[in-house]
This record gives sequence, C-alpha cells and structure tokens, in this order.
Amino acid sequence: MTCAQADITHQSPVVATIASRPRTASLRGGFALLSVMVAVVLLATGVMAIGAANTMRLRSVTRSTVRTTALNLARGFLEELRGRDPWSLATESQIAIDEAGVPAVSGRFTRQLLVTEMRPNLVRVEVIITAVGLSAPIRIVTNTYRGGTMTPRT
Repeated sequence: MTCAQADITHQSPVVATIASRPRTASLRGGFALLSVMVAVVLLATGVMAIGAANTMRLRSVTRSTVRTTALNLARGFLEELRGRDPWSLATESQIAIDEAGVPAVSGRFTRQLLVTEMRPNLVRVEVIITAVGLSAPIRIVTNTYRGGTMTPRT
C-alpha cells in the first residue's frame, strides 16, 4: 500500500463528509425547488379562494342593500297610504320609482298598489316593490277599516 492509499482509507469521518457534500447539496437544491413550487401552488390556491369569497360577499351585500331599499320603499309608501282617506284607496298600476320613492322613468324599482275589498268597510291593501337585483318581489299587506258610518264617495 502506498502512502496515498493509506491516507484515503484512513480518512477521518469529517473529511469523508466534506468530500460527499457536493452530491448531497445538489439533492437538497432540487428538494428546495420542489418545496418552493408546492408552497407557490398552495399560496395561489389560498389567494384564489379568498378572492372568490370576497366576490360572493360583495354580491351578497349588494343583494341585501337592494332588498333593504325595496323594503323601505314599501313601508314608506304604506305609511303614505295610511294618511289618505280610506275611501279614496284604489288599485294603481306599476310605476317606475327611484331609491327615494319618487316616480322616475329610469327608476331602478317598480311599485304597484293592489286594493281589494274584503267586506263593505274593510279593504286589503298590498304594496309590491320589484327590482332587478331582487329574487322575489317585496310584498307588504295590511287591512284598512273604512269605518261603519261612512259611505263611498262618488
């Protein structure tokens, strides 16, 4: 055995570890790249899920706002009707109104009033509000007593 062979066979464990590092380092580099790719995919999936949830939340808020506005319009009109003479209440066809309840040609909402006589002095009053963003129209119904001594005006 030569002196060089004796040095190689009797190397300390530290020297053997250092000699084998380049091969191990290249494997670690590949593993790190794979880890980064997996992390990027998971991060992208999370960001897309948050974006989709935010879109659904905005859509829900918009629908809720339209529904609340329609309900407020129906309640306000019903209060206006309560101030009228009960004998003057009559069915009204659909009319376009804006968010304030004022008739407008390009109104976002439509309002309709249905008055049905239930008994000689009792009428059923129904206010119906529809809008583009509503899945179903808003309907508020009440009964109005006209009084026992009054007769219809002609």
